[in-house]
Amino acid sequence: MEVHHHPHPGKKKFKQYFLEFLMIFLAVTLGFFAENLREHFADKKMEKEYMESMVKDLKADTTSFSRTIQQYTLISKAIDAMLTSLKSDDPDPSIINRIVSEEFWMYTGFSYNNETVQQLKNSGNFRLVKDRAVVDSILHYDNTVNSFVVNQYNDLKSTLLSYKDAEARVLPYSELKNANSSPYGLFDSSVFKRVNTHTFITHDKELIAFYYNKLFTHEMLCHTFILSLTISQQRATRLINFINKQYQLQ
Repeated sequence: MEVHHHPHPGKKKFKQYFLEFLMIFLAVTLGFFAENLREHFADKKMEKEYMESMVKDLKADTTSFSRTIQQYTLISKAIDAMLTSLKSDDPDPSIINRIVSEEFWMYTGFSYNNETVQQLKNSGNFRLVKDRAVVDSILHYDNTVNSFVVNQYNDLKSTLLSYKDAEARVLPYSELKNANSSPYGLFDSSVFKRVNTHTFITHDKELIAFYYNKLFTHEMLCHTFILSLTISQQRATRLINFINKQYQLQ
């Protein structure tokens, strides 16, 4: 019987082991770099999307600031007229009643468009914004609006309620516009209730002076609010231009 002997495979040489190791190492390394490159491009895309959203919010802010400045400038002029009348030796109640009738609450709403900033903060994605100057500018702008504009707006609402409380002790609201008249229409004397003469509820000079002081405080805050809005509007415009330049958005 013939016996067949199977040949034993020879031992691998060191060179073969080294080549296999090198191939595996290169495959793992290339995979690692490819994944990092993919994440890098994904982060860059998200960073640009955040900056586009930030610019959109800033443009909305500049529009809001401009509209609010116009509205509060008119309110400030109206309050000036009321203060001038109250300051005279013989105040004319009809002037004050007419102005109060035109816009009883004397203020309008204000909103800060900070959705993108909040997303960047809450998600921790400020890390995606590689330009530290842009990050610092955004945070400085956000802090300015929150610390000054928003707080001053809240103070305005508080002093408004305070001076309205004093006003209710001085002005006869029964002589203002009829209940069925439009609160948004232009001033028209025909919507007033028919009275022989406009008067104050009280002739107490101290109480009228108290009303003057409350109204004066509100107007000073109004002036400060307008100034803060103007400064913030300028900063928002500069920030828009800065982000557009850094990220070539235009």
